[in-house]
Amino acid sequence: MWTTENGDPATPEDIKASVEKEFAVVHPNLVLQSSVVEQEKPFQRNVYVFYDESNGFSFTTNSVVQRPTLPVPGGERYTNANFAYSQEYLIHLNAALVERAKQHGLRMATHEEVLKLKKSEATRVAGTNKIPLFRSNEIIFVDKSVKGEDILTFMKFIYSEYKPQDNRALLHPRADRSVDIYYLPKGEEDKTKAEYLIGFRFMARNDWKETMLTGIGSTGKDTFAVERDFVKVLDHMIKHAGY
Repeated sequence: MWTTENGDPATPEDIKASVEKEFAVVHPNLVLQSSVVEQEKPFQRNVYVFYDESNGFSFTTNSVVQRPTLPVPGGERYTNANFAYSQEYLIHLNAALVERAKQHGLRMATHEEVLKLKKSEATRVAGTNKIPLFRSNEIIFVDKSVKGEDILTFMKFIYSEYKPQDNRALLHPRADRSVDIYYLPKGEEDKTKAEYLIGFRFMARNDWKETMLTGIGSTGKDTFAVERDFVKVLDHMIKHAGY
């Protein structure tokens, strides 16, 4: 939205109305916790912290007047509120996913564990290169007791949480979500010894069938056929893992 160099950034009320509309599918109810002016005019920069009473988490957003991206005089209002909200919401979901994974015999890393594992020096070979073993937003560990059907059911649940009612708001283009699956023998506590099996990406533009196809190859004509291939591929990977 255009303004002048000395214009005002979007207010907390503006941000609250915008976010609650954009993410209505998860029923946010935002309460302002703090408002700080980090930079005075011209090109004022405000930082707001909101708490979502409905979903139980806080997020921080910038609200600024910046130089226009086009070569014109004046200023441009900008906020990263939608991105900030979606990122914190998806991180907030992790705790529930960790508990749900247990119902299917899976182990899912907590958000804190993911951050720690991504900082580890563990690597794997991809082609002729060595790359970090852990790179995704979410990490799932399976052992020999897990079946492809268990993973399919859990991944469908993740999809329903990331895209409730097939609404793409939480996964807008800047908020794609990656989920990697690893083999880790039962009783092994050192997660850096895990064996990478396969990874999937959850994207705003993809339906459930297309989401599965980000990880597996399938010539299935419909969702059911791709799900059948999904189960076969994961069963095969688990059977041959660890050798």
